[in-house]
Amino acid sequence: MSSATFFTDSPPAEIYTPLGDYLRSVSSAEDAALSFVEVESLIGRTLPPQARSKPMWWQSVPKQPQSRAWLRADRRADADLMAETVTFVFDVFTRNNQLERIQRIRADWLGYARTCLSMPPRDAQGPHVDLGWWEPHETYLLHLPAHRQFKVGLARLGSKRVASVGGANARVVDRLTMANRWAALAVEHHVLELAWDAWERPDRFASGDKGETERWNDWLVPPPLSAVCDSLVEDRQSLGWDVSIFRSSS
Repeated sequence: MSSATFFTDSPPAEIYTPLGDYLRSVSSAEDAALSFVEVESLIGRTLPPQARSKPMWWQSVPKQPQSRAWLRADRRADADLMAETVTFVFDVFTRNNQLERIQRIRADWLGYARTCLSMPPRDAQGPHVDLGWWEPHETYLLHLPAHRQFKVGLARLGSKRVASVGGANARVVDRLTMANRWAALAVEHHVLELAWDAWERPDRFASGDKGETERWNDWLVPPPLSAVCDSLVEDRQSLGWDVSIFRSSS
């Protein structure tokens, strides 16, 4: 293996691309055993200190750019921090993104939201107020033309969440301000209920922090968010539907 030439200006997602390329060149019938120095030679830079001190750094977590390098090569990493070696074992990575499981999780969240809406806090010391969840939120609808998808989501009013999940080419199709997170979640849930027939399974390496499970093919155009909200007759009668409580400034 050739000696390393070190660079410092590559984006995190690209730093470990050479490692993934190397792992794909190894037969799936063989383990790929490397010293940390050899990994550094492949990527052209010194590994971060965590790679030598924290086993978590080597876990197969798609959010981590280094993990995606070996996951995309269908490998998992078995690191020995004392010996400063890592063995990449062939193991096809899958995620439990079954639609039924996602629907069940979202139904549980809706049930919890309805419980909270039925018992709103009386003051800033109440449950979830310190998290800002009783402050105004918005439900938003994005169109992602590059993926031919719609995405629904929610965010605290004034946050940068909408811009961060959509990217530069996303277009805000609709947005609706609600009194609190729980009301916004109810609207979001019912938009997804209308869109499940066009739902698209996330990429198995999706980081999970950009609402990938809340997207569907854009052949199905949802109704205006205000119309969805108006249809929630029972939810809108909840004691906390129109309640906003702000965090204490002290």
